[in-house]
Amino acid sequence: MDLSCSTGAHWTAGTSCPGPAAGALFFTSLISTLLQSERELVGPHPYPEDARDYLRDEYDFIVVGAGTAGSVVAARLSEVEDWNVLVVEAGGDPPLDTNIPAVFFSHVKSEIDWKVRTEPGEGNCLGFNDHRCNIPRGKVLGGTATINAMLYFRGMRGDFDEWVEDGNKGWSYDELSKYYEKSENFKPTEDEDPDSPHHGKGGPLTVQRLQKLDFAMTLLDAYKEAGHPILEDINGPSQLGFAGLHATIENGTRWSTLKAFLNPARNRKNLHVLKNSQVEKIVIDPITKTAKAVKFQTNDGKVHEVKVKKEVIVSSGTIHSPQVLMLSGIGPESHLNELGIETIKDLKVGENFQDHLIFLGNVFTISKSDKFQPNSSTLLDAAYEYLTKRTGFYSTHYGSTVLGFIRTRVAPDDRPDIMIFPFNFFANDTESIAAFGRQFDVSEEIVNSLSEISKEGNVIMLVPFLCRPKSRGKILLGSKSPSDLPKVHSGFLSRQEDFDTVIDAIRIISKVMETDVLKKRDAKRRKLFVSACEGLDFLSREYWECMMKNVATSCFHSTSSCKMGPSSDPDAVVDSELKVHGVSGIRVADASIMPRIVGPPPYATTIMIGEKAACMIKSDWLPELD
Repeated sequence: MDLSCSTGAHWTAGTSCPGPAAGALFFTSLISTLLQSERELVGPHPYPEDARDYLRDEYDFIVVGAGTAGSVVAARLSEVEDWNVLVVEAGGDPPLDTNIPAVFFSHVKSEIDWKVRTEPGEGNCLGFNDHRCNIPRGKVLGGTATINAMLYFRGMRGDFDEWVEDGNKGWSYDELSKYYEKSENFKPTEDEDPDSPHHGKGGPLTVQRLQKLDFAMTLLDAYKEAGHPILEDINGPSQLGFAGLHATIENGTRWSTLKAFLNPARNRKNLHVLKNSQVEKIVIDPITKTAKAVKFQTNDGKVHEVKVKKEVIVSSGTIHSPQVLMLSGIGPESHLNELGIETIKDLKVGENFQDHLIFLGNVFTISKSDKFQPNSSTLLDAAYEYLTKRTGFYSTHYGSTVLGFIRTRVAPDDRPDIMIFPFNFFANDTESIAAFGRQFDVSEEIVNSLSEISKEGNVIMLVPFLCRPKSRGKILLGSKSPSDLPKVHSGFLSRQEDFDTVIDAIRIISKVMETDVLKKRDAKRRKLFVSACEGLDFLSREYWECMMKNVATSCFHSTSSCKMGPSSDPDAVVDSELKVHGVSGIRVADASIMPRIVGPPPYATTIMIGEKAACMIKSDWLPELD
């Protein structure tokens, strides 16, 4: 019996082929499903309207940047009906696909990324194009929270206790816990404690565990066999060990601070959001050293100067907050003088730059999995599953849904000093490898080498992630024009301790790859071809140091360029209330204020900083809340 219809599709025996009416019904149903899926991706609240047609001459507060922290600050301040709040954002609305977890990495170097790169010639990033590493930063509503990996980690207790030891009163782990909890709306999976004391409930920011796919479970078994603790919760009392990861997602879609905070506040009459507008400077009275206005240019070329009654909150991120301050006359006097910028306050803005360094040269292959191999059919099925159910491949991160922390032999204290992060490529998936190369900007020889390695099986990079780097960099202005990107001198690998820590982590990772669990998957170490390191003994210390100089790069977690510290600290830019030293009416509220980078990815901590900043501002201006 011929079971094919005229279209070439096969039909089940005993049924007739669908006629035109049934085909039309199916098509209509499909379109309806796609439209509904699109609405659900955006979330229950549309993006804020652009306020350029109804700008006021003066606002109580002006927030510079609608990013991870800025969205939090603006939404919280606008809860006070008597305060008028303006948000000035350089980007616009996010593209629809920013809401799909599995494709987050595709937005690196896109139109919603500032495309920041490090400066060359510093003995690092040598295996990347032009000897420069990428540092993606979101140029879009929601900022980097719109393009990041969404991973939700609280910092380690010792990280914050160090901040207090440095003189930052009110920033201990116990004091900050309430701000994490205030944001969070934890939605446990079936195997998680719904009454966990390590999570908050009822906040605007949904946090859920990522779905663990095939290889993530294999890795978890391998870590266990290698003797590493398996944790119930990576945000629990200890981070030493491995666990399934939490992310800011809601039923398989990104739940950024834009969705959680700014979008729901969009209809408040006292909140205006200005899009596609580049801040040029904060106007500061040179006599009283008080912020008077914010000057910015909209994308139609018009320049505006809007007065501020109470405070300017700079939340432009670790790269651009220093730029805004320095263009306003707050920064290293010698550097500002070189560019002809009048110095209002001589502070070490841009110094103390820190980032989590990752090493991409630890490469292995394993045998193919029977459970999922990408091809046009499986990816189409996965897309349909995602659009209709919000589950499967596109709802999560393949492989990297299980991460954890280890402590090397050179760790200075009992805190973990390395996170292990997997990058995975399916066998012969040269398109994904090429995309990886473009997004990290690695050299052609490295992309070609990975492609060759992928012929041997699925490729896995178990990437050491340096939790607390000793190296420091700095950020300088590219020019006195706000449209020119700042210059990022990363300082990567400028301290020997960072080499030592990563090399010991490679030793630990090797033992994981030697477990029976991974031997069953035919795990083998592979040599990534880097011409500069050829001739050195493979796996020797000299080899690893050479490889680190070539293929270690940013994990996109830049922090600390506007250091928080007391006035007695010569390197501090803001005090413990985030007020700029020696200037009235300006605070900084984003990851740039961290005196030392936290051990885990800093996304959740940046949200917490926004929450605490808003509370401190309210306390100053509404003392009856104390």
